[in-house]
Amino acid sequence: MPTKIQDKCRQCSKLSVENTIAQARPVTGFARHGKLGDGCWVGELCHKRRTYYKKRDLYNRNRRLKYRGDQESEKQLESITIPSVPAVIIYFYRGRRDEPLHAMFVDLWVGQQRKTAREPVHTLGWKEAQVREYIKSAMVAERTAEGIASFSQQYEITISGVAATVELKPSLCPLNPYPLKVGDQTQ
Repeated sequence: MPTKIQDKCRQCSKLSVENTIAQARPVTGFARHGKLGDGCWVGELCHKRRTYYKKRDLYNRNRRLKYRGDQESEKQLESITIPSVPAVIIYFYRGRRDEPLHAMFVDLWVGQQRKTAREPVHTLGWKEAQVREYIKSAMVAERTAEGIASFSQQYEITISGVAATVELKPSLCPLNPYPLKVGDQTQ
């Protein structure tokens, strides 16, 4: 339990420091703290108490507001749910936008979970229409060993479009060997 508020300290906090430490008070004619008084003034401790008693209402108000705010923010956090929005991310391996596309792969995320990723494929010699067709087929269906299972049926979601495209350097391509690499190629 907290200590009780000392009435003498609370009244002392209302006075200025000079009046508090003074030997005699002109109104009452006796010293509050000095050699002729009760000698209760203890330097740093009294300064801290005076500050606390002066600002006690402010400290308590801030503490109550913080506690109330913490409870309200917890309630708000409990009510917020992260939507499970499907997102298709396409990775392009090429040096610049105007260079030919080296390779690409497609990734499907639902909310914060990676559902599936197609293996990267070399696109050397592909025309723009073929690249678009590959992206479209990746968004509609996932090709697995068991056959074609549509994303929409498998994960019970509908994919409306591409969420993001990422450009990567051809040197980062995981497929080996690749035709654009100069030098020896290991197989």
